[in-house]
Amino acid sequence: MARLPENSPSLAGHDGNPRRIAGVVVLYRPGEEVAANISSYIGQVDILFAIDNSEKEAERTAIRLRQLGNVIYIANGANLGVARALNMGARLALDEGCDFLLTMDQDSRANPGMVKSMLEVFDAVAPGRIGIVAPFLVTRPGEKTEEEADCQEVATAMTSGALLDLRAYQVAGPFLDELFVDFVDIEYCLRLRAGGFRIIRANRAVLEHRVGDIMRISLVAKDIYLTSHTPLRKYYKTRNRFFVAKKYRTVFPSFCRRDRIRFALELMRLLFFEGDKREKLAMMLRGYGDFRKGRMGRYDAGAGGRSP
Repeated sequence: MARLPENSPSLAGHDGNPRRIAGVVVLYRPGEEVAANISSYIGQVDILFAIDNSEKEAERTAIRLRQLGNVIYIANGANLGVARALNMGARLALDEGCDFLLTMDQDSRANPGMVKSMLEVFDAVAPGRIGIVAPFLVTRPGEKTEEEADCQEVATAMTSGALLDLRAYQVAGPFLDELFVDFVDIEYCLRLRAGGFRIIRANRAVLEHRVGDIMRISLVAKDIYLTSHTPLRKYYKTRNRFFVAKKYRTVFPSFCRRDRIRFALELMRLLFFEGDKREKLAMMLRGYGDFRKGRMGRYDAGAGGRSP
């Protein structure tokens, strides 16, 4: 895609009226760094809903967040899943008359001007037909964008850092609660695209994000970085990716084929590089089995295993 025009727009829309931007950050047993992460983007939104899925309210975190000013902290008292928390944030944002929703993960930190850069993309590229503008993700030390274009169309975008047009949300409907966690964002992007909306990445909007546990492996003269997830996350990723593949295999066949390759590569990385192989493989098999049985939602400890 071409570069954005030099006289890129401000936070006001095409009609000159200011646009209200809400944010939602999903918390789960938040650590001390969460308040600092939120501080990196709190000034870029009008209001932020901090939805805490922890079993117990994180009192110290709640106090620190409320001191930031425009944060509304909501404790669910149970892990209701990422999708439910995102839908709570979207409904609250609509109630507040907001136009966009910035969805964030507790492990993410935004660079200055990230939201403004994404809003500029909304205005410059097919206004009204973009569902999500996503940032460029930095997930490991020293990583930076090498893209020449200011923005480009992508198949899907991760939840964290995504700027969702709430008009598109009202058309596409809510995030799927039955996925609980993992592939919630991928399913939603595919649903938006199936409805005629586009997913655009703003390469000048940068988000620093932690994805699982990063492992550095030295191969000959080159270091490679691999992401490792817990056995429970392996369960959700396996179950939900097969669910999404079944739902969209006729609509987006090439995407589903590429995801099968990604799944095979993830399995190889697990076998060759990761620890806890036996437990992780067992949970992946259970995830596939639950997909086949139509068991969705939160992992059921009563069906064998442990709960999140």
